[in-house]
Amino acid sequence: MANNHIISIEKPAKLSIDTGRLEINFIEKGEKHYFAPFDIAVLILAHTSILLSSAVSKELSNAGVAIVYVGDNYMPIGITLPIGINLDGAKRPHLQAKYINSNLTKPWWRQVIKSKILGQASVLEAFAKDESQRLTTIANKVIDGDDDNKEGQSARFYWDVFFGVLNKTVRKREKQGATDVINSSLNYAYAIIRSMVARSLVSAGLCLNLGIGHSRRDNPFNLVEDFIEPFRFVADKVIFEIFSDNDYESLNTVLKRELLSRILQEVVRVENKNYRLFEAVDFMVDSFCNTLEDPRRKLLLPNMPTSRGVKMEMPELFHTKYEI
Repeated sequence: MANNHIISIEKPAKLSIDTGRLEINFIEKGEKHYFAPFDIAVLILAHTSILLSSAVSKELSNAGVAIVYVGDNYMPIGITLPIGINLDGAKRPHLQAKYINSNLTKPWWRQVIKSKILGQASVLEAFAKDESQRLTTIANKVIDGDDDNKEGQSARFYWDVFFGVLNKTVRKREKQGATDVINSSLNYAYAIIRSMVARSLVSAGLCLNLGIGHSRRDNPFNLVEDFIEPFRFVADKVIFEIFSDNDYESLNTVLKRELLSRILQEVVRVENKNYRLFEAVDFMVDSFCNTLEDPRRKLLLPNMPTSRGVKMEMPELFHTKYEI
């Protein structure tokens, strides 16, 4: 299967194209590694002394590779995404624009948030069954648009239980500026999944700043922030398992390598079938594209009840056929 590798480079290196292959030359160590560009989904550049030319960037973009630039605390500071891969790239943003800033996106956002909360419930299921059931109850009460903020309610409860069981010193979720190893690991793992989602959305010809739930005008990745939500539980599950068995003191190379490996091996269940994370993300994005064509169709998301072929009752505007 093509585009199924995530490569993280954390040492000084020079990247070049050698007979169609990406050559990663670790000059200080005197070793070289080779990869076919079409085998790479995400390339993470996590060192300041990594050299690559425009020819390398062009070759990777043509192969559909997302390049992530990592700064302090292993947080992404930039991302280069391939464009022009999908022939529907001109059509789908028009469809997105038809629904943006309207009530028409609210049923979609309800599904996304319900999936996210059910994912959180699945994480707690292994060590806090009663609390897991409480989250399931909350998920089943999410309304269109999540106007009563069940997402925030579940998050406060979820993280209290998560950190309460896992660690006595780290008590809350820290996003920006996290210094403890658990929150830093969560941020790093989310960055990995975020790059997967961004790459899949761009490859499908979608406009990333037109979100269905996130709508900040200064955020060019609103749609990415929307569709990472159903998959955050994968990172949470992996990190809980790792720190239950290990005492890492920092987000070092060994821990990052383990995070990458285990995230890629995780199985995500969608529509009663098991998928690797890359496949599940692509499956979800494909369902969103189908939903743009017929907004009554349900999104196909992790942990949700089987919905294939089922259509939702929508406002009358949804029954209008738009010609682009």
